[in-house]
Amino acid sequence: MKTLVPMITLMVIAFLVVPAMGSDEAQTKRLVYEVAIDDEIAQSRQMTSLLTSRSAKLRMKGHREASKAMFLEAHRDRLVDDMVKMNLEPKDYKVDRFLNDRFTCTCYATWAAK
Repeated sequence: MKTLVPMITLMVIAFLVVPAMGSDEAQTKRLVYEVAIDDEIAQSRQMTSLLTSRSAKLRMKGHREASKAMFLEAHRDRLVDDMVKMNLEPKDYKVDRFLNDRFTCTCYATWAAK
């Protein structure tokens, strides 16, 4: 809930201010994607508190979320470029699915096998 207000604020800025400044559609989408990735990183970092849980499954979830946050931080620019190239609609569920698919196909698949 705490991250919802800043996310909504940034989305409003992205949709109202950036187009008014004369930026083209690709720049607007790029900003939306960057905000979405930053929000996903923040959410994943919050979930890392599960690392201290007594439950083994919750600790695994915390570790996975920590790995996801590191992946998103390391590959942020490339992910944004890929979304722009794909002309991905800037809808939350589509961006979330794209990020989850990329993480699952690269880092998590390797990590889960260990």
